[in-house]
Amino acid sequence: MVPSRFLYMRGALVVVALLLGACANLYAPSNAPIDAIDNNRGYRGLEKLASLGDVALVVSFSGGGTRAAALSYGVMQELRDTKLNVGGRQQNLLDEVDHISSVSGGSFTAAYYGLFGYELFEHYEDDFLRQSVQGKLIKRMINPSNWFNSAFSGLDRTEMAIDYYDSEFFRGKTFADMRPYPYIEINATDLSQGNRFAFTQMYFDLICSDLNSVKVASAVTASSAVPVLFPSVVLKNHAGHCDPSASLLWPQLQRTEFSKVRERILVNSLKSYLNAKDRPYIHLVDGGISDNLGLRATIERLSLFDLKTDHRDSRLPRHVVVLEVNAQVQPVRPIDSQAEKPSVADTVDAVSSAQIDRYTAETEALMESVMEDVRARAERDNLNTQFHMVKVNFQAVAQDQFRRFFNNLPTSLELKNDEITRLIWAGRYLLRESPEFQAFLASPELGGVPARAILHKKSRCQSKSRLQCLFQETGAMEAVEENPKN
Repeated sequence: MVPSRFLYMRGALVVVALLLGACANLYAPSNAPIDAIDNNRGYRGLEKLASLGDVALVVSFSGGGTRAAALSYGVMQELRDTKLNVGGRQQNLLDEVDHISSVSGGSFTAAYYGLFGYELFEHYEDDFLRQSVQGKLIKRMINPSNWFNSAFSGLDRTEMAIDYYDSEFFRGKTFADMRPYPYIEINATDLSQGNRFAFTQMYFDLICSDLNSVKVASAVTASSAVPVLFPSVVLKNHAGHCDPSASLLWPQLQRTEFSKVRERILVNSLKSYLNAKDRPYIHLVDGGISDNLGLRATIERLSLFDLKTDHRDSRLPRHVVVLEVNAQVQPVRPIDSQAEKPSVADTVDAVSSAQIDRYTAETEALMESVMEDVRARAERDNLNTQFHMVKVNFQAVAQDQFRRFFNNLPTSLELKNDEITRLIWAGRYLLRESPEFQAFLASPELGGVPARAILHKKSRCQSKSRLQCLFQETGAMEAVEENPKN
C-alpha cells in the first residue's frame, strides 16, 4: 500500500493542476534559432566508439523520481571508489564514464554531475535528495501570487518547476556550462510523436536551434514532466533557418531502405522535425513514457553507427561497458485480491504502469539483442573488443523482504531520509555484487579492484550479506517487518 503522505501529495498536485489549468497560457518558447549548423560547436557528444581509450563506459539512469535519483547516486559513489588499471595507470572507474543517458528522476543526478562534477558527492544529497522537493513545489503552486502571475505571464506549474530547479539545484546554468566530459544526454518524450527527444545539439540541429542557451533546468523538467500534472515544455521549431544537410544525422535521414522496422520509425520521427510548417512547436513531457530506462539512446547509436566505419580512424576500445541503472519497482497491487472493481485512480495507475513496464521489458530485450549483434559484428570484423552488459536493479536483491521493501517505495520527489540512505547503499551494493561487473573487473589487462568502501562510517558490515546487515543496523528490518504484506 502506498503511504498516505504520498497519496495526499499526489492529490494536492492534481488539485493545483486543475486550479492552474484554467489560467491563460501566454508562454513563449525561449530556444533561439541558428543560421548554420557547425559540428564543432555546441553541446555535442562523441558519436563514434573510436577514440574513447581502452574502456568505453556508457551509463543509463532510469526514471522513478527520488528513488531513481538516490539509486543512481549510490552507483556513482561505487564507480568513484572502484579502482582499475587503464593504459598502465590506476584510476577510478567513474573517470572512465564517457556517456550518461537519463530520463525523469535519473536526469537530476546526471545533470548535476554534468554541471558540477565531483561536487555531486559534497552537495547533491543536501541540495536535492534530502529536500522536500514535492512539498516545496506544491507550496509554490498554491501561492495565490503565483496564480495571479500565471494569468498574465504564462507562468504555469511547469515554468514554476523550471524556476525552482534552476535556482535551487542548477544555479542558473545552461548547456553552455556543461562539462565536456562525460557527455550527458537528458531525454524527454515528444508528446505528438511518442518518440524520444534528446537535449543534444545534434537533435537541436534538426530544429535549427541553439542548445547552449537552453537552461539545464528546462531539460530536466521536460524529462520529468508527468503528463497532466505538468504541462509540456515547449520548443519553437526553427527548421528552415539553417541547412540540415550539415547535420551528422543527415546521411541517416536520407535512407530509404531499412533492415528493421524500428530503424524506419526512428528515422521518420527524426525527419518530422525538418517540417516546421506542420510542426512549428515541439511539446516535450516525461522521458519515461518513451524510454523509462534511458537505454534507447545507446540502442540507437549501436544500431545506426557502423563499427567498421568507427574503426577506420583509430582503434576501438578494448572494453565497451553498458551499465543500466534501473529503479523500476514491482509493487503488490491489491486489485487482484478482491472482487470489488478498482477505482478510477487505481485503474489509471495500473494501466499506465502496465504500459511502461511492458515497454521497459521490450527495451531490455532489444538492448540484449543489439549487444549480441555488435558482438557478432566485432567478431566478424576481427575487432579485439569485448562488450559487457551490467544491470543494477531491485530484482537482483536475493532476500524477499528486502526486495519487497524497495519495490514498495513510491515514485515521488520526496522520500524519507532513511529510505534515501538505503537506496544509496543499495546502488553501491548491487553494482559491486553484479556478476557481470565482477567479470569485467576481472579482465587481466585491467587488474580491477572492487570498491572496499564502508557504506557507513560506523558500519561493521563487511560480510557477503552486507545488505541484510545494513538493514539491521539502520532499523530497516523493522520497517519491512511492520508491513509484511506490502
